[in-house]
Amino acid sequence: MKGCVKMGKTLFDELKSFSQIGFREIYRKFIYIHCRELMDIIFPDELDDSITGLIAYCYIDRSEGISFRPFMVSVMKEDSLQVFNMPHQEDTIYVLRLRDGETKMSELHDGDKHMYLYAVDPVKYSFFDLSIVNFDTESFIEIKEQIDDTYSAGDMVEEFRSEKYAFMDKYRNEFYPDDVQALLYSEKNEIEQVWVRLTFMTMNDEIFGELLNEPYQDYGCHEGTLIELTEAKAGDDKVLVFTGRMAEKKKE
Repeated sequence: MKGCVKMGKTLFDELKSFSQIGFREIYRKFIYIHCRELMDIIFPDELDDSITGLIAYCYIDRSEGISFRPFMVSVMKEDSLQVFNMPHQEDTIYVLRLRDGETKMSELHDGDKHMYLYAVDPVKYSFFDLSIVNFDTESFIEIKEQIDDTYSAGDMVEEFRSEKYAFMDKYRNEFYPDDVQALLYSEKNEIEQVWVRLTFMTMNDEIFGELLNEPYQDYGCHEGTLIELTEAKAGDDKVLVFTGRMAEKKKE
């Protein structure tokens, strides 16, 4: 057990709803998730009544979006946070995904390990960054590095996730930050809205992404095609549009 104390504001004052923040506030950070209801689903009849939440590390799975790997269970009080080992076996991994709606569980097998997946409703649950309390994450650094290495999408994708590309945030999917909404249009077709996964930029800062859905009309591109995107004016606003240029092969 470890104890962490926060002076001044209570820890309840520090809680933020996932629905009210941008992904950079939690990405690659250790956080406390206030989620007793979820924990009763994950660990039915296994937790003391005092347990209030989880200690977890946030990362982005390229195909599954904003994800969390929980490490410990917690008891949060007004001025302290106590943590305890999770009630699970060594061959079990728990993964949480940020999703709307009812929490659902699924089970996967990763080699010899069992992986259990749960949904974290962004409206129902809240969090705070562990940097606000005197919490030592040193013992989790090796696991953090393993997760970062496993889910690394390369330097260009990391750059797309950085503040440099904050102008893209208005187009991003709430749960899949690498995916943006863009428009296809041509003189012979009606405007069509599609999802594109940001993939690489050129030396001239030209942005390319993978088209994630098959267009209903013929724009010369298909699901899986790498297309160039740019911002264009639309009245007083801006939109993200397909320029008509495509890349022959995916850049890694």
